[in-house]
Amino acid sequence: MTRKKLKNILSGILLIGLSVCLILWKLNILVLPFELAGVSTWGLIIAVVLVVILFHSLLDFFYPGVFFPLAGLAIIFAEPLKITAITPWIVLLVALLLSIAFEKLIPSSWTKRHVFKHFKKENKGINFDNVKVDVDFDSDQNAAFTDDSNDENEYVFHSIKMGDASKYIRSNNLKSADLSVEFGELRVYFDKAEVPCGEVKIQARVAFGEMALYIPRSWNVINKTTAAFGDSSDNKYEEVLGENPVKCVIEGSVSFGALNIIRV
Repeated sequence: MTRKKLKNILSGILLIGLSVCLILWKLNILVLPFELAGVSTWGLIIAVVLVVILFHSLLDFFYPGVFFPLAGLAIIFAEPLKITAITPWIVLLVALLLSIAFEKLIPSSWTKRHVFKHFKKENKGINFDNVKVDVDFDSDQNAAFTDDSNDENEYVFHSIKMGDASKYIRSNNLKSADLSVEFGELRVYFDKAEVPCGEVKIQARVAFGEMALYIPRSWNVINKTTAAFGDSSDNKYEEVLGENPVKCVIEGSVSFGALNIIRV
C-alpha cells in the first residue's frame, strides 16, 4: 500500500468519524462535556476542518499546517480552556514562531531527503538519475530568484520558503513535478517541457503563499487539489480536443494561499 493511499484511507476514516460525532451530538445522543457546551455549532464545524488539516499536515511534516490549526483550536475553545488571556494574537504569533523554529531545527527538506532515500530503496526499478531536488529557501534567501537551467530531468522537485522564485522546466521527458511553497511566491513554467509518455503529474503544496503554474494550452488539465482557507481553481478550463493531448493531473493542497493555473 502506497503512502498516498494510506493517507487517503486514514483521512476518510477520520472524516466519517467526525461526521458521525456531529450527527450524534445534534440528536442529543452524544453529550458534550459541560465546558464545551458553550461552543457554537459553527465553531465545532470549523474545529473539525482544522483537525483534518492538522492530520494531513502531520503526515506531510508540514509545520505551519500543524501549529496554525492548533492555534485556531485554541481560539475556538479559549473559554472552556480558560486561555482567553492569550487569544487570539498571542497564540497566532506563537504558531508563526514555532513554524519557523521547527523549520530551522528539522527542515522539511531534510525530511524529504530521508523519505526519498527510503522510497529509492523500495523502488529499485525506477531510474533516479533523472531526479532533481532543489535546495529550500530560508529567511536569509528571500530575494527574487530565477532558475533558467536547461535540464533533462524526468522527475523534478522544487521547494521555496520565505522567498520569491521563478522556475523554468525544460525537460525533454517530463513525468512528474513536486512543487511546494511556504510563506513565499513560486512561478513555474511548463511551456518548454515535453511529455512523450502523454501524461504528467504535478504535486503542488501551497501554504501562506502563492503558486502560479504556467501550463501549455495543448495540455488537458485535471485539477484535483484541495483548498482549506485558500483558492485553487482553473477559471479558463477548456478541454483540448486535438490528437493525443497531454494529460496533466494536478494534486496537492492549498492552505491560506492561492494556486493559479495559467494557460500559455
